[in-house]
Amino acid sequence: MAESHAGCDELLARAENLAAGEDWRNLTEVFDAFVVATEKHFSNEENILFPKTEGILPPGGPVEVMKFEHRQMRDLIANLREQLSEQDQTGFLGEIETLLILMQQHNMKEEQILYPMLDQILSDEVDPLVQQMDLT
Repeated sequence: MAESHAGCDELLARAENLAAGEDWRNLTEVFDAFVVATEKHFSNEENILFPKTEGILPPGGPVEVMKFEHRQMRDLIANLREQLSEQDQTGFLGEIETLLILMQQHNMKEEQILYPMLDQILSDEVDPLVQQMDLT
């Protein structure tokens, strides 16, 4: 899953660079790839990984925080999509900076806290879960 984070981060950084250069055509392509990769990652967590924690982790715990942050990131992505369609460089660059910061904080929490915790509590299920998630 950390590799998935890295792939999304790379696409978002490329999008930021393209926006800075006002390369709208290539920016649209890279941004679309970022959205697809990010939604795939969120879907793997929300539909496969997180449900396995129900009844094990307390309600309102780390999984709920991650879901909340997914919603925040989706809202920022929707704002970015609007600014991209309007070719609003200033708005896009401001919003992407906010998303970059939120993603970095989110990924750090998952990689340093949540994933190791899940590795322990779901130890017998890790391999089947990884196979169930399409991580390519």
